[in-house]
Amino acid sequence: MKLLRSSTPWLISLVCGVGLVAAVGYGQRVAQNKPAATPAAATVTELSSIFRNVSKQVLPAVVSLRVKQKDPAEGGREDVEKFFEQNPDLPERFRDFYRRRRGGPGGSPPGGSQGMGSGSIIDAKGIILTNYHVIKDAQEVVVRLHDGREIVATEFMGDPRTDVAIVKIEGAGPLTALKLGDSDPVQVGDWVLAFGSPFGLDLSVTAGIISAKGRGPGIAEREDFLQTDAAINPGNSGGPLVDMNGRMIGMNTAIATNSRSSAGVGFAVPVNMVRWVSNQLIKDGKVKRAWLGVAGRPIDAQLARQFKIKIGAGAIIGEVMQNSPAAKSGLLPQDIIQHFDGKAIDGPRKLQSIVERLEVGKTYPVKIRRGGKNQTVKVTVAQMPASDKIRPRE
Repeated sequence: MKLLRSSTPWLISLVCGVGLVAAVGYGQRVAQNKPAATPAAATVTELSSIFRNVSKQVLPAVVSLRVKQKDPAEGGREDVEKFFEQNPDLPERFRDFYRRRRGGPGGSPPGGSQGMGSGSIIDAKGIILTNYHVIKDAQEVVVRLHDGREIVATEFMGDPRTDVAIVKIEGAGPLTALKLGDSDPVQVGDWVLAFGSPFGLDLSVTAGIISAKGRGPGIAEREDFLQTDAAINPGNSGGPLVDMNGRMIGMNTAIATNSRSSAGVGFAVPVNMVRWVSNQLIKDGKVKRAWLGVAGRPIDAQLARQFKIKIGAGAIIGEVMQNSPAAKSGLLPQDIIQHFDGKAIDGPRKLQSIVERLEVGKTYPVKIRRGGKNQTVKVTVAQMPASDKIRPRE
């Protein structure tokens, strides 16, 4: 099973087998001496009406993005020949290929490749949410609005750690902005709609449910994905995942598949993460994070037996980084962090999510378990340094 980003160059594919299953119990007779089935919340017709109304509400805020990426072979012919001189052992076939790639002697470069994705307007003045991998290495981003107008973006920036980005356009007039919801109360089984441009088919809508929460399939540095079975395909990246009130609860970002098409396992960045990152990008053009400086592990069955605690009851410290806030506060390897600033910790991902959004320079209470005893320490978080400056504690 491969994990694929859901943005792609132009591509057309056929997908079949879509259907709607009516709620169990509707129109059925209840057998004697058996408890009645739980009444359906809505008939199929009523559910269809909800889908239709949400789609009408959301579609004007959904855009398609056409991205011209930078040519990886960019640079003058003189630079190419100089590179060859410095690397005399390169095979001649490589030299010929690279020269053809550059257009031959005196030729012009062919330009970057074309990609595409989706986005959501979150500000009527022209601020759009999308995935970082959609605009990464972009030379130009063209935004296609719901009414068919195409506008070249004036600015785009993103955060690779969360795969969140923003695109700005100007001169489009007042636009319809999508409402952002709250991803924390979302429950497994909730109905959702996914919007976007799968395979270049603009303004498509699919329906499904939330299949799981807190997924970390290993495609981004910061992961707490919502999983959905709503069909997400290449081209859906950056499009919104919305609830039945028409509020965005996630941003579609990837699929798990063997065929490059939806296999019913899609992933979306929770909107609360999207909101926190995008607000900083809009304000400062970059994301600032608080830092603790530990590498942790979840409490699995083996560790739970070893430390005589419940599975998932905290995050155990494996490493403490040198000169980090954790080291300065006296935290040690094998300490189990169970609460941070009054919030329960159920694993390293939850710990990281809580810590990085804290106020830099502020001191917070941390409840830990050390040597079988509970205690509280005070930790003053710092701003996260560049990754190459982070080192394990000696």
